[in-house]
Amino acid sequence: MDERKRRIGENETLFRAINEEVDGLNRSLAALTDETIHIVCECGNIECQQRLVVPLDVYEAVRADAARFFVMPGHELPSTEDVVEEAESYYVVRKHAGGLAELAAATDPRA
Repeated sequence: MDERKRRIGENETLFRAINEEVDGLNRSLAALTDETIHIVCECGNIECQQRLVVPLDVYEAVRADAARFFVMPGHELPSTEDVVEEAESYYVVRKHAGGLAELAAATDPRA
């Protein structure tokens, strides 16, 4: 895996870890409001600060596969991932098999 792709993968796993850290607070708020949670875009751009609103059940379904991430539409990277689900305000991407999918599995906070 080249250095650029590795760095992108590390950035994505960092954002996923941040979202998992605030998950408890999000769940408390979701239960009181509309069953959605607010997360940060998990794209590979370390400077991205976009926020996504995701239904709690979708969040859980995506987290069941370590190779899947939430990104803003237009933030997907076809060279490293495929869009597997599209919603109006976010996409779900899945890492291609190999190095980045393995990195995602090795750094999965739920593993």
